Amino acid sequence: MDANPANPAFQDAQSFARTVAEEIKAPQEKRPLCRELPPPQPFPIDAMGPLKDVALAIHHATQAPLSMCAHSVLAAVTIACQGQRDVQLPGGGRKPLTGLFISIAESGERKSTVDRLAVAGIRRVEDQWRAAWESERTHYCNAKAAWDSARAEALRKVKGDMQARLSALNAIGLEPKAPPHPMLLIADPTPEALIMHLADGRAIAGLFTDEGGQLLGGAAFNDESRMRTAALLNILWDGAPIRRLRRSTGTTFLPGRRCSAHIMLQPIVADTLLGDSMADGIGLIARMLIIAPESTAGTRLFREASRESEAALSAYHDRLAYLLLRPPVYQAESPDALDPPVMQLDDDARAAWIAFYNDCEQAIAPEGPLASIRAFAAKLAEHAGRLAAMLNLYHGPDAMNVQLAAMQCGVQLARFYANEMLRLHGSASVAPELRMAQILLRWWQLQPEKMQYLARLYQFGPNGLREAAKARAAVKILEDHGWIERLPPGIELDGKPRKEAWRLLP
Repeated sequence: MDANPANPAFQDAQSFARTVAEEIKAPQEKRPLCRELPPPQPFPIDAMGPLKDVALAIHHATQAPLSMCAHSVLAAVTIACQGQRDVQLPGGGRKPLTGLFISIAESGERKSTVDRLAVAGIRRVEDQWRAAWESERTHYCNAKAAWDSARAEALRKVKGDMQARLSALNAIGLEPKAPPHPMLLIADPTPEALIMHLADGRAIAGLFTDEGGQLLGGAAFNDESRMRTAALLNILWDGAPIRRLRRSTGTTFLPGRRCSAHIMLQPIVADTLLGDSMADGIGLIARMLIIAPESTAGTRLFREASRESEAALSAYHDRLAYLLLRPPVYQAESPDALDPPVMQLDDDARAAWIAFYNDCEQAIAPEGPLASIRAFAAKLAEHAGRLAAMLNLYHGPDAMNVQLAAMQCGVQLARFYANEMLRLHGSASVAPELRMAQILLRWWQLQPEKMQYLARLYQFGPNGLREAAKARAAVKILEDHGWIERLPPGIELDGKPRKEAWRLLP
C-alpha cells in the first residue's frame, strides 16, 4: 500500500489507529479479585505412622499433592476400622472411628487416580462379596418361595381356629432374610437411600466420590434435602442410632451403624458446601477434616513405579481386606447392629490427649488463635483421638489400647487440619462470580494472545463460562478491577471485526 498521506486508504488506517489510541484508557490500578490464600503448611508425613509408606507410595505413583494422598489413605482406613472398634475418650465417652474427609483440588490434580489406589483393597472385598452374593441371592429366593408356600399351606389346612393357625405359622419360623448387598462404597445417595442402604446392606458404609459436584449438585443437597443430608451425616459421625418415622414407609430404627465419607471437590464446588451457613450452623463443617493442597501440575515428569512403592501398596490393600473381612461384633439384642469393642487410652496417651484438649480449649477463647474456627476447634481433640485409635488399630488389628506414639500422631494430624481450616476460613464467602472471574484471569494469563473477544472466551475459555452472559459478566468484573481494558468496537481479531473485545493489561 502507498504510504502517501493523500492515499484515502492510508488516511483511513491512520484515523483508525488514532481512534484506538484515544479510546483505550490509561490502565487503572489493579485490584485483587479475592483474598489470595496463603500456601498450606507441609503435611506432617511422619504423623501417618504405619501409613507413612503407603501415602508416599501413592504420592510416588501419582505425583499428586502429598497431603491429598495421605488424606485419601486415612479416609480408606477409616472405612475398614469403623466397624471393628470404638474409642473411649476422657470425659467424652465412647466415640466411633468414623470420619468425614473433604479434599479440594482443581481438575487435573489426579484426584480419581489417588482415590482409586487408596480404596483398591476395599474394592477387592466388594468383588468377593459380589461373587458370594450371587449364590446367596439364589438360596434366599428359593428359601423365600418355600417359606411363602409353607405359610399358605398351613393357613389352608388350619381353618377357623385362630390358636391352631398361629401355632402352625410359628412352627414355620421367621421369614428368610435377604443377603446384604455387596456394595460398600456409594457415591450419590439421597439421605433416604443412604438409610435404606444401611438398613438392607451391611452395618458399615462409605460415602466416597471423586466427583463431589455430582453429590452436591444432586438430590442429596438440593434445597429440599440438604438439611436432612447434613443432619444424617452428623448422626452417623456421632455414631448415634438412626430414628425415622414416616407415614408412607413406617418406622426405621437403626442402632449400631457406621458410615464415613471422603468427598473430592473442585474449589468452585467446595464453595457451595463450605459457604453454606446451614451446614456450618448445625455443625457439619466442624465434623469435617478438610484439605486444599497446592497444585503439583507442571512438575509431574514421568517416572517408573518403584518396587518398594508397589510392595507397600500391596501390603496396605491386604490389611484393608483383612479388617473388612474380619467378622465384627454385634449387639446381642439386635443381631444386625454393631457393638464394636472399645479401645482405651494408655496412661501416657491419656495424658497427651488431655494436654491437647486443654490447649484447644484455651485456643478458642475470644482472642485465642482458634477463635475464628471455634466450632471445629471444639471437636479437634476428638478428631485427634479418633485418628490415633484408627492408626493404632491398623498397625495392630487386635489392639485394645491406644498407645502414646499413636496419640502423638493423631495430635500432629489434628494440628495440621486445624491450620488448614484456619487457612481456608472465609475463603468460601467469596462470591461465585468473583471466583469465575479469577479462573478466567488465570486462563487468560496463560494464553499467548492477550487480546480476546467475547465469542472466543465462551467457546474456548474455562468450562464454567461456556455461555455469552456468564463470560460477559466475568469480563466485566476483570475490567472493573483493572485487569483488562476494552478495545474499540470493530477491531479485527482472527480475521473478523469484533464488537466486544478486550486486552489483558501487563
